[in-house]
Amino acid sequence: MKTLLLMIMLLVVSVSNAATDTLGNPRFDEFYTVKEQVVKSHEADTPFVNPADIAQSFWSDAENLYELAAKIYSLIDFDYHHEKYGDVNEPYNRQKHFGTWVNDRRDNTCYNTRAKVLIRDSSIPVDFRTNGCTVSSGKWSDPYGGRDYTSAGDMQIDHFVPLKNAYISGAYKWNGQKRCLYANFLGNDFHLLAVYGKENTSKSDKTPEGYMPPNTAYQCQYIAQWLKVKLIWSLGLTPPEKETVLELLRTNHCDLNKMTYSVQELDQQRRFIADNMNLCQ
Repeated sequence: MKTLLLMIMLLVVSVSNAATDTLGNPRFDEFYTVKEQVVKSHEADTPFVNPADIAQSFWSDAENLYELAAKIYSLIDFDYHHEKYGDVNEPYNRQKHFGTWVNDRRDNTCYNTRAKVLIRDSSIPVDFRTNGCTVSSGKWSDPYGGRDYTSAGDMQIDHFVPLKNAYISGAYKWNGQKRCLYANFLGNDFHLLAVYGKENTSKSDKTPEGYMPPNTAYQCQYIAQWLKVKLIWSLGLTPPEKETVLELLRTNHCDLNKMTYSVQELDQQRRFIADNMNLCQ
């Protein structure tokens, strides 16, 4: 009887760990990416429907910038991939795979990426330590918790889609330069954010399945930004991750008109990536 019970327990453990490999990564035989397919903007009062129903009609091809800006991608329309997800070559290692903050030698300043984000996100001019390079104070509104902070020591710089998640959802295929650029990317104002340190620690490397900001007013924007980063960098979403995102959109009554990204914006982001690929040398 004891032997039988032991076998049953081992079977349960085996089943519960079926989606996780020995590297501690979620493992699936399928995943999704945000579909790069142009759709017309839907009406503001459109109720929540199946994402596939949103992509109904298409704009004709156009070369001029005005029409390019009017074309959009739906962030909640997905391509399905019957391929391995999280099957990385080696365990994630922050220092080895993404490096650390860098100082862009092209801008003739001593500010590294952390300093630049703190300067950008402060609502008042920042102060520096005596070295003139390290930010000491300013005023930051933490979007995750909805509170203001004035000491730079309270703030951390959050990679919106965490480095480990980026790694296992596609970045493990990149070279070191591209991963380092991802870790230091300043091509938009949401890839890296100045947030309260303790809240960033709570988020860690979690997807929306495991973490959503306690500031409920920010949750719809949080989902949109998560999907934008995944689109810009062509990163995958696990099936549970995708379903959680859609469920959060429903439960938070998010405005679907904000779950879009223009063709022009995506093109600008991809160009920024290409133009700055040599940032890390």
